[in-house]
Amino acid sequence: MSEVPLSPGFVQGLREAHETYRHLVEGIAVLYVDAVDDVSTNLYTSPQIVSLFGFTVDEWREDPNLWIARLHEDDRDRVIREHQEANRTGEPFDTEYRVYARDQSVVWVRDEAILVRDDRGDPAYWRGIMSDISERKRAEDKLRRGLDVLRRTMEDRRRLLLRLEDAQEEERRRIAADIHDDSIQVMSAADIRAQALVRQIGDADIRRDAEDLRETIRAAVERLRHLLFELRPPALDREGLVSALRAYSSDGVPVPEFIDGLLAEPPPDVRVILFRIAQEAIANARKHASPDAIRVSIATEEDGVELVVSDDGSGFDVAALDAPEPGHIGLLTMIERAELAGGRCRIRSEPGGGTTVDAWVPFGFAVSATAGA
Repeated sequence: MSEVPLSPGFVQGLREAHETYRHLVEGIAVLYVDAVDDVSTNLYTSPQIVSLFGFTVDEWREDPNLWIARLHEDDRDRVIREHQEANRTGEPFDTEYRVYARDQSVVWVRDEAILVRDDRGDPAYWRGIMSDISERKRAEDKLRRGLDVLRRTMEDRRRLLLRLEDAQEEERRRIAADIHDDSIQVMSAADIRAQALVRQIGDADIRRDAEDLRETIRAAVERLRHLLFELRPPALDREGLVSALRAYSSDGVPVPEFIDGLLAEPPPDVRVILFRIAQEAIANARKHASPDAIRVSIATEEDGVELVVSDDGSGFDVAALDAPEPGHIGLLTMIERAELAGGRCRIRSEPGGGTTVDAWVPFGFAVSATAGA
């Protein structure tokens, strides 16, 4: 097949397109050709080196050590290792680093180069491009600082809320102790006195009224004892999490089924968080879901404790969590308690399909809660 001669106009057009492309590329980056040696001796550099670093083309080319000498001290060793590794393997050189310009200002560059080989396949030279990414790096640094501030603020907030949680638990403990040592003792003494009076009263009507009074006193004592469990069950500190939940849960119908998979008793703070979550989940099921069965599973899991409370009750639309009705914030409280402790809490439910509360709290959250205090 005969070759079709190219017209002079077509050839001229190709040359103009090539020049246009070269000027376009050189207008946004520095093109270079370097020798395949330890110092990356420069063979060619485009004129944009002047606006990028302040050095002339001749200065950049005539001093073989200039590139290494101007590398930022925090990047120099890494970049040299990457350069030597690229020379050894022939893989593309692609990295980011800082360079001191002539005026000692710091310029961030992205340096990309490929190894060009001769006809025998031997390394001939590196052909590369350096782009100024200083603006991007400044934006990334500003974003990073902003995220650090936000992270510290969130951590401070978390520590503050955990301290508030600790203060609430301490106040619960104090009130529970006062009720046990004062109110219940007084009411119990009144019950004993009422019992003695009943035996001494001869009139049947008055004796019946006295019996009613004694029943009222006894019911008041039981309500106070139930309030003790709501505030701070003694078993939580003395006997542990599972015993406290069994004691709390036995006062109601249905009585939950317990699966105890704990390898060891959780630390006190973890114990309290999980007890409050389980307490809320069980109370919600009994109050709102009318379940036939409730199941509580507690197990050591991934350096923490996993708690699962499930019921076969009426369930609900979990989308309602985004906008809870006034007085119905217990579900969100469970989630917040777990997250403040560095854990998580997921709630799965659907109308008619029951509800499952799945929470996990790490063992070590108390350490981070007091850090920096």
